[in-house]
Amino acid sequence: MKQLSLHRLSLLLGIIGLVIGAIMLYFRPCESWYDDAFWADWGYRLSQGEFVSNVWGAGQPSYSPLYALFMSLWYRVFGFSYIAAQLPNLIFAFITYLVVCIRFENGRLFRTRWGVVCFAFGFWVADGLFGIFTCGRVDTLCLLLGILTLDSYFRSYTTHKKKDIIFFCIWSALQMATGFEGVLFTSVILLLHGLLVFHRTLRNWTLYLWYALSSVVSFSAVLLYMAQHNCAKAFLRTTFGFSYTTQSIIHFAETGKLTFENNVPIEEGMSFLDRINALTIDGLFTNKEYIVLLIVVVILSLIAICRKDVRRLSQENRTMILSSILLPWIFILAGRYPWYYTWAAYIPCLISFCVLIEQYHLEKILSPILCVGMCVWFCFSPDNQNRKRIDIHRLVDKQNLQNIEAARIDPNESTYIPYEWYYYLAPYNNKLYFEGSGRYPKDMSKMILSTPQEISAWSNLFELEYQYDIGSYKVFRVLGDRGQNILK
Repeated sequence: MKQLSLHRLSLLLGIIGLVIGAIMLYFRPCESWYDDAFWADWGYRLSQGEFVSNVWGAGQPSYSPLYALFMSLWYRVFGFSYIAAQLPNLIFAFITYLVVCIRFENGRLFRTRWGVVCFAFGFWVADGLFGIFTCGRVDTLCLLLGILTLDSYFRSYTTHKKKDIIFFCIWSALQMATGFEGVLFTSVILLLHGLLVFHRTLRNWTLYLWYALSSVVSFSAVLLYMAQHNCAKAFLRTTFGFSYTTQSIIHFAETGKLTFENNVPIEEGMSFLDRINALTIDGLFTNKEYIVLLIVVVILSLIAICRKDVRRLSQENRTMILSSILLPWIFILAGRYPWYYTWAAYIPCLISFCVLIEQYHLEKILSPILCVGMCVWFCFSPDNQNRKRIDIHRLVDKQNLQNIEAARIDPNESTYIPYEWYYYLAPYNNKLYFEGSGRYPKDMSKMILSTPQEISAWSNLFELEYQYDIGSYKVFRVLGDRGQNILK
């Protein structure tokens, strides 16, 4: 370790993290969930010259399209498969890691090798981050573009170089075209930095103008693109109505009553503070690593304030510390509080943790503790275990393909099929419906079911006739609708 420079050590640890993640991804049993399936399906259909997606039964995709457009190009080059659908996020994560370690603050963010090791383990072995790195959601690209936007912003703020400002506008525009959660991440940090150095912000107000202009232009372009595909209303409704807070306010204005939000009971008469506390339990404490790091960051920040050491921290580091504390609450208010959004607070918190332990020369003590603790938690925690299981013999792929052929799916039949087969089914899925899609027609002709509970539940809605087994699944012919369902 002593013979490696900080940048070479960062690169080596990043490559190790990428390779291990790719190996785990390759040997993982092929399973997916509806968000993975939606993005994979949309990207695949774009690669085939289509635009709609059957997943969720939407027909009208309603999210920012940049990730799906990228995936459509990716599929054209590498083909469509489970691995092809998941691998880009690992690559995005690797680039994000390198930007933070080698480029952020002109490559001077971490000053010791132990600090680099600490960040590497905190980045690659965190349960919450590993989950989004190895799934098919858009969050890792949001993270990458957010870090690139912040890096260009901090550079532009100090150097005023035209090149940095141009890249700042480019990353901001791409961020807007990728997802609202990424825009929320960057805009909050930019605002906090501007408030911390308000006297200088008045002289750098044009940077905020460029950010606003690039975001508005990008949003307008996305809206026009979606309008061309008759998805403008769906896009606006999803972008501005995704927040459960917004939905609750609108519902309260219309009915005078507060409603349930993501299984969190919001009863009439519940105070605003009680409501925030209820959402916090669901949204903030899902990322255990974040909570541990935040406690240490807060303690070390208080020590810095008491010892008047705050001036030793750069303005960027102060912004990261404040962001790691405030971002969860802002995301909760915006409705983005499931576990896969906690990257927005975890990354600033991890950076702040590494910087602070270096400042107080605690890295040789706390870094080994963090590394060992991360590894133990990663291996034995119940979180995201389905994304960490491996099948050395890789039999699942072959078996699923055989099952697909055994199912003898007719392109004209409306068929229900479990999600875990999804990535092999795109060529067949014009009339396939997936668990959780919310779009099961009453004229369903075939169902492929697995567990007794699943069979029992669907038998209450449809009259089913058993036909044959395919692997661990059973194929049923749908004879009729019992008239008890609420399906479309």
